[in-house]
Amino acid sequence: MLTAPSLRRPTLRDEYAREASGVNLLSQDYLTLSTHPEVRRAIVETLETYGPHSGGSPVVAGETSLSAQLRDELAGLTGMKDVVLFPTGWAAGFGAVNALVRRSDHVVVDELTHACMQEAIAASRSPNVTRFPHLDNESVRSTLRRIRSGDSKNGILVITESLFSLNSDTPDLADLQRICHDHDAVLLVDSAHDIGVMGPNGHGVAAQQGMRGQLDLVVGSFSKVFATNGGYLAANSDTVTQYVRYFGSTHMFSSALTPLQTAAALAAARVITSEEGGRRRAAVMRNAEILRKELGKATGSTLLGQPSPIVPLAVDSLAVGREAMAIAQSNGVLLHLLEFPIVPRRQARYRLQLTSSHEPAELVEAASILAEAIATAWQRHGAAENPVVSTT
Repeated sequence: MLTAPSLRRPTLRDEYAREASGVNLLSQDYLTLSTHPEVRRAIVETLETYGPHSGGSPVVAGETSLSAQLRDELAGLTGMKDVVLFPTGWAAGFGAVNALVRRSDHVVVDELTHACMQEAIAASRSPNVTRFPHLDNESVRSTLRRIRSGDSKNGILVITESLFSLNSDTPDLADLQRICHDHDAVLLVDSAHDIGVMGPNGHGVAAQQGMRGQLDLVVGSFSKVFATNGGYLAANSDTVTQYVRYFGSTHMFSSALTPLQTAAALAAARVITSEEGGRRRAAVMRNAEILRKELGKATGSTLLGQPSPIVPLAVDSLAVGREAMAIAQSNGVLLHLLEFPIVPRRQARYRLQLTSSHEPAELVEAASILAEAIATAWQRHGAAENPVVSTT
């Protein structure tokens, strides 16, 4: 980025020194809180009081009084009793799994769960890992039944996400939590993309499904709605959170969130739960409906999932995806293309990200430009004589 990413039409430069500016469908700042005056004021005041540096690990005086306030706000958002803060969202996911899974334990994980979880599973060195088909609760049930028929002693950690950013879809959390409890397993849910921007009062998909505060473990990130970097683990057991503080390597052996990050996340959390936060969430969902409706007219692509801050658009040709992205960016739409290893080889997917500051007219324009770019790319590559639009 050559300009602030929060601008209506920012400018970026790619690795080939090509510059582009236009409607920004790249930003994870879903509620546009990076420009909120209360968030910015909190950062400036904290800079004067604490300076820019945390000074050490969270367990060696790296936190401030703001940290405790932030933990309280996050407990309110998630409905959980206690919270551990991490320097990044990636560190939160990795650190929670890294702390809790022993070599003799079992892990049952949705195949599309975030890389931080997948790498933590590998680091646990447990040979007892099962990756189940995406959103397939019955597969989880049969897997847990099989595990418990031969092992009644060791732990089982089941891992999923409340909103999958690749597909913009969600699991049945209530059913999954029941399945886990029936088999003495623990459920860990990554809520990085929905806490703050979805659900009643910003309480996320869990609240939409009547599960706020009833999940075993929740991890999240500040890099989306909270206008900064950082992450957290929330639990209803202070024994679990205390254990993770000392045995989660990315907590124990990392410097704490800086005071500035903590202040930004705290101020953002307070906006999220306000009436203004509700208006901003409504704007995001309005924008999701508009963009999805307009992209539904695009041929040669597949619209995935359900309305959320993320609109995934799949193109079953990497060459077409790349060329269409270049055409769209040259015509004023900033977006990115997901390629292998994020998606299967030779496939491509746009992950279009919405904010509360997008205006309906510019989204209609952006959708038209992207649809035309995809059609042009298909014509040039001749990969499909009659590409057909579909939705899932």
